Amino acid sequence: MDIAVSKKKGVDFTNSFIFLGRHGTILILIAMALTFSICLPSFRTTDNFLNLLGQTAILSIFAVGLTCCLKVGDFDLSIGGIAALTGVVVAKMLALGYCISFSIMCGLLTGLAIGLMNGVLVAYVGLSAFVCTLATMSVVLGIAQGITQGSSIWSGIPKSFGVLGRGYLAHIPIRFMIAFGLLLIIWFIHAYTKTGRRMEAIGGNSDAARLCGISVERNRLLAFMISGFCSAIAGIVLASSLMSANPVQGTLYLLDAFGACFIGAATIRIGQFHIWGTFVGVIIVVVAINGLIILMVPGYLMDMIKGIILLSAVTLSGLVGRIIKQ
Repeated sequence: MDIAVSKKKGVDFTNSFIFLGRHGTILILIAMALTFSICLPSFRTTDNFLNLLGQTAILSIFAVGLTCCLKVGDFDLSIGGIAALTGVVVAKMLALGYCISFSIMCGLLTGLAIGLMNGVLVAYVGLSAFVCTLATMSVVLGIAQGITQGSSIWSGIPKSFGVLGRGYLAHIPIRFMIAFGLLLIIWFIHAYTKTGRRMEAIGGNSDAARLCGISVERNRLLAFMISGFCSAIAGIVLASSLMSANPVQGTLYLLDAFGACFIGAATIRIGQFHIWGTFVGVIIVVVAINGLIILMVPGYLMDMIKGIILLSAVTLSGLVGRIIKQ
């Protein structure tokens, strides 16, 4: 009887731990938001809420594209460099007198081309995704430095270009609408199309996916192209919000984007990269940064706290994943 009771308690404890693992990040987000709202009156203002939406937008665009690569088992370290180069290309073309739509199209094609190059080198040539995208980041940052000569581009940019990054529609930032629309599109692809299911299969076991007739190389290539395209959008929106471009302005989002994705992999679907989990991860990162800024916490402590949050999420995901497998 005692053994049966202890087993029952063990099962309850295990189920509770799994529930905490799957929903712990959401509980952390709620706890952070409530704590900041109670302790910091300026956190719960309308202006700060709109600021949070704006901050969420750019990081979401980066993280959604990165999720596609992580979903097939690859890393893309070039996202910050792609965003920086794209912003520079668009700002330079605007300064030279080209129209906004043509400049943006060229920027998007730039990101798509870099993603295509990454995909070919990784999926077909067989290079390590980590090494390849790290090298790509160095190359594109060098190109951006060459275009700008190491300085920012701010003169000659028309005010109408700022609508993407600074405009509002029904009191909601347009950049947030762009980010959320992109998130819905990528989520639909992953959830309801054959391409999304194939990417899921490749991330689970690429060898088994290949035996099932799935073109692993083609889908990995597509993932890098989506990541490059999303990074280009992020670079354009960032340049629009700043009304300027410099050769390093997208690189600061790299760590936060990876952090959001890995926190998302510890949300609901343990050990799996998925769009809504990534979005939760983005909100956690943005809320944490916003609250710490209001508290005037030094930059080095903010980096430490972000690292602790990421490490905790990954650790919890690993522990819960082992329990589920048992």
